[in-house]
Amino acid sequence: MRNTNTLASGLAIALSTIAFAQTADVVPVAVTPVNTTASASAWNLNWSFDETAEMHTFKSGGSTLLGLNQNLGVDITKDISMNLNVPVYTQDDNTTIGDISLGGSWTFMEGKNDTIGAWDLAFGGGIYIPVGSEYFRSANVNPFINGKFDCKAWVFDFTQTAEYRFDGGEAYITWLGAMTNSDVLTLGSNLSYEWNAFDFGVQFDQVYYVNSGESQLFLGPVANWKVASSVDLNMGVLIPVSQNVDTPEANAIVTAGIGIKF
Repeated sequence: MRNTNTLASGLAIALSTIAFAQTADVVPVAVTPVNTTASASAWNLNWSFDETAEMHTFKSGGSTLLGLNQNLGVDITKDISMNLNVPVYTQDDNTTIGDISLGGSWTFMEGKNDTIGAWDLAFGGGIYIPVGSEYFRSANVNPFINGKFDCKAWVFDFTQTAEYRFDGGEAYITWLGAMTNSDVLTLGSNLSYEWNAFDFGVQFDQVYYVNSGESQLFLGPVANWKVASSVDLNMGVLIPVSQNVDTPEANAIVTAGIGIKF
């Protein structure tokens, strides 16, 4: 009986010791996976691919420009993203790759209030890299900076973009369908309404050729159809409402594309 009591007492002491050790380890063990998860999610890369076809027609004296843009994007974090755009153009029997652009953006401010709802502000930049044939190739690397503002205005979504391209020599600009020696400021305004899987909007684009004093303003309808959770189709038609250019004036711009998220 003494041996049994001794054994029981020993087991009780051992179990109590193990239980105390387990209890003492709860705090550090609970903290470790939280930090690990946060670190992993901060670098959860989300990829996307967009393919957009475009057609630029011009008035008398201008040649129709056809383009196909392939854009590969990645969200490095929730607020930081990068993208690579590779265009292919054809005009006047010249078909080749245009300037490749590599850029990134950072959403550095966001919030929500009673006036404009949820909003965010992003800033970015990058470079246009001259490649392809001389017909579409820029004379030098063209750096650019850009910004983007998004907000919810009542039942509408509003987006305002801006880009300033520093021209280091002649550069081909699709809006013109020709080369320019001027820096280019582009402003884009989009007001849209979401209805089920569709998004209907109005796009207003302004293109200013800073050094030459030329300008082009375009306005037209745009639409987006979310076919699936990771696939959407888009289309737009822009008509010039004001032009002051030395080259043949634009007649219309038609775009259609598909976007895929991975």
